[in-house]
Amino acid sequence: MRCHAFCAYGAQQVLDALPVLERPPLLDETATLRRAAVRLQACLTLFYPCYPPTRVAFWKRRLRRLIRALNALRDCQRLLTLIPDGRVHLRLQQRVERLFSKAQLAWRQLRKDYVPNEIRGLSQRLAQSSAQPVTEELLNHARARWQELARVNREAFESEGQSLEDVWGRLQLMAEVAEMLQPLLGPEIPLDELRARYSQLDDLRFCERARALLIELKEQERALTLHYHGSLRGFKRIEQEFDRWIAQFSEASAIHQCPR
Repeated sequence: MRCHAFCAYGAQQVLDALPVLERPPLLDETATLRRAAVRLQACLTLFYPCYPPTRVAFWKRRLRRLIRALNALRDCQRLLTLIPDGRVHLRLQQRVERLFSKAQLAWRQLRKDYVPNEIRGLSQRLAQSSAQPVTEELLNHARARWQELARVNREAFESEGQSLEDVWGRLQLMAEVAEMLQPLLGPEIPLDELRARYSQLDDLRFCERARALLIELKEQERALTLHYHGSLRGFKRIEQEFDRWIAQFSEASAIHQCPR
């Protein structure tokens, strides 16, 4: 059974996240877009009982496609700021342009499927009672949802076979959920601890993603050189440039001190 006050609170959280997702994306605003998409995904997880289950599943599939594109774009943009010039910088710029096009495509599909419109319509009806005072029923419902999500994710963290990407994604989700519930539950929510753990894991993940991206770009550069010149003469200098950055991120990942 759902709590109407909890659903009204959740609907307002959803409505607060939607405006950014309803605007056409701009390259210099993708960080804001990504944050809004992640927040909306967390809303749909936390306030899942308040919405039609089949629609939530569909909305989250569309959101995941957008978030994956924005995650890759974020990694590439962050790496670009650390590499000021050279062939590596050029290839990263080109990759950013392609990833932004991919994010635009995912955003257009979201709009084409009327996902923001549908979520807004349902949320506006639920939020009509949002002016209700905080009641014990609301707090109990919020507490129960937090405990349930914390248990599920704790079990996932402790299970074998969880990739760094999976753990990072779950921590990101829990940090967003914690931010939304902290105003209701106060010190019951370990928000600072979750933020610290997420920040640490975010840096470690970025180091690994940066290294993998640089290796991928180096192999593409090798293939292009061979295709256009028929040999790898002249590739040595470019290879050394890539290898220098790859080594830096490999070392940083090993000591958990990723460059910022």
